[in-house]
Amino acid sequence: MITKEENKFKKPKLYRFWNFLIYGSSIAIGFFLVYLYSAYVFINK
Repeated sequence: MITKEENKFKKPKLYRFWNFLIYGSSIAIGFFLVYLYSAYVFINK
């Protein structure tokens, strides 16, 4: 019983961690692309 409950608790944590990692990396890449684009426009002006 205890091991089954532990497995139930472990899986959502791992899933949440991967969700956070994927969303965080995608947001970071988005901000980086916006920064690159703004720097490119600023240099061309």
